[in-house]
Order: sequence, then structure tokens, then C-alpha cells
Amino acid sequence: MRLLLAAIALCVASPAIAQQPPQLKIGASEPYRHKPSGLTLPTTLDGLQRTSAVAYVPDLDEALGFDNPANNETLTVYVFRNVTGSVPLWFDRIDWVASHRDIYGGLVSLHAPAAFAPTGQGNASGLIGSYSVSKGPYRSTATAFMPLGPDWYVSVRYSSKTFDAATLETHLRAVVAAIGWPQTTAPQPVAVPVETCTTPLALSGEAKPVRHDKATGGALLFGALMASASSDEKQKMAKDEPTAPPVTWCRDIAASIGMGSSGVYRPVGTKDRYLIAYQDAGRGLMVEPDAVSILIDKKAKPAWSLTEYEVAAAASYIQRDRLPAPDQALKIIKTERTASKATTWGDKRNIQIDPDVLK
Repeated sequence: MRLLLAAIALCVASPAIAQQPPQLKIGASEPYRHKPSGLTLPTTLDGLQRTSAVAYVPDLDEALGFDNPANNETLTVYVFRNVTGSVPLWFDRIDWVASHRDIYGGLVSLHAPAAFAPTGQGNASGLIGSYSVSKGPYRSTATAFMPLGPDWYVSVRYSSKTFDAATLETHLRAVVAAIGWPQTTAPQPVAVPVETCTTPLALSGEAKPVRHDKATGGALLFGALMASASSDEKQKMAKDEPTAPPVTWCRDIAASIGMGSSGVYRPVGTKDRYLIAYQDAGRGLMVEPDAVSILIDKKAKPAWSLTEYEVAAAASYIQRDRLPAPDQALKIIKTERTASKATTWGDKRNIQIDPDVLK
């Protein structure tokens, strides 16, 4: 997971500035506490001692590693912010990434992903999977992925050189139960594993930038304002609106070809939008019809927005006149400057708008 991100950073940085993720300042006998959510982890889980604690992004993406002296079992707990997708979607990404890791040499599932209710949560909002390992140092590996209220994800990866997959799953469930969950947690939707999309994307050629006007400029500004709004502000704005049903995603296998370690997912029943989920760490690029332009100007032509979500920021690009194919969408964000960018975390929110899009 984040080890891959760290490796990339080391490759592109010069030797003088290459850095590992910063260590969290926690005493050896001090339990870990995730300040924003209240989740806690003891220094020992299932007999494994905490050996590392790093912050890929402080508060927003942190990881704790546990091991035993014989190095027979290893455990990692990730806590990161929910900015895109859903539990089933990111469990699917974790499953895909793990199945392509050389250290495992291919995985054989013990059973289909199973929904379960994390400690203190009434709904079966988490997913768990256990696998036998084809080759390498490990005999089995298992993953549990679950929500922590609407704003956070918790991922647990457990690997063993001695346990079979069924035994390891029992240990993993004990680890989940030993996590110090907050006393009050908002219920989240029941987790249903994603399935393959049954229809293709509605593509109609290369997507071109739309002409700048008050509708497109206003849509970018509105999107940045909404992205930068706090959770309380969003709740106030939506208090009179009907609650939207949770999005159910499907996996677009055809559109994911050539995406490397990323995958393409769509809300079930749609052909005109998708999310490119980056690896398995919660970030992604959402491409969807721009509904705000039409609200600003009823005569505005249809347009598609592109918004890239990081754990602390959202960046948007000039809208397109039709749905871009996923490979074109990735090219756009790699070669074009952002039209707007908003910080989405912290007391001080910042919005940057390219002045050209407001002309």
C-alpha cells in the first residue's frame, strides 16, 4: 500500500532529500490514538508488538506495524480519510493489489469477501478476506477493511508464515475486536462486494475542453467552495435536502486495461461517469457530468468535470465536452494545470482558482 508510494518518492527524489515517511511521536509503552476519530490501538495486538508508526499524511493517513521476534507474523493497521469510493470499492482494490504483489506470488481465496459488523457497529459495514499464498515467505494473508463513521477508513493486513488461511482469519477477527473503537460511531451502509459492470462506458471520441463562460467558471468555483466546506457546513447546507442513497459501485474491467495498479469503477447503472481509484490508498480521479453548469445557465451545453481527490485537497480541471476515456483523463491531469484547487482539511481552508477560467 503506502510502501509503494514511499518507494516512488525515494526513486524520484535526489539522494540528498530522499526521505522515509515521518515517524509518529509515540512512547514505546504509549498506545496509539488517532486524534480526529478517537480510535486507539494498544502497543500489542494478538501477541505482536508494535514496531513502527508512520504518518504518510499526519492525521489523515497513518500506519502502525506489528511483528513478533521470530518474524513469523506481521500485522499492519492503516487509518486514512474517506474522500472517495466506498468500503467495497477499496476492499476490491486492496484485493487486487495484494494479488499482484511478488511477495505473495498469487493468492487463493479461502472464501468470497465476507461482510461483518466491526465492534460497536450494528451494520455489517466491513469486509474480510483470507488467502493462501502461492509462494514466498508467507503461508497465508488476510485483510479486514471497514469504515469508522462516514469520514474514515480502517484497513488491517495480517500475514503469517505458520497459520493457514482459516486460522489466520480467526486471529484477524480478534485483532479487529481488540481495536479501541470510539464509543459512538455513526452507522454505515452494509458492505456488499463489488461486481463487474455489465455495460460499457458511453464513449464517443476524444473529449475536448469546453469554452470558458460564466457557467463553466461558476461550476469550478462552486465545486471548489463545496470541496473546502467543513462537514458541519455541508450538513447545514443539506439539512433540507433528502438524504441521497449510498452509491453502489461496479468494477469496469474493460476500462481498467492499461491502468496499471489503478482501477476504474462506476456507480451501478451509469455509463457516463467513473472513478479511477489509485492503487489501494483511498485517492482517485472522479469524472462525471457537470450538473452545476446547467443550473447556472440552462442553455449551457453538457460538460464533464474532472476532479482529483487527495486526502487533504481536491483539484479540478477544465471541463470536457464529452466523457473522456480513462486514459485520456489521466493524460489531462498529467499535462494540464489545475483550474481550481481547494484544501479540504484543517482550520484554514484555501481555494485557488485559475483566473483565466473566470474571464
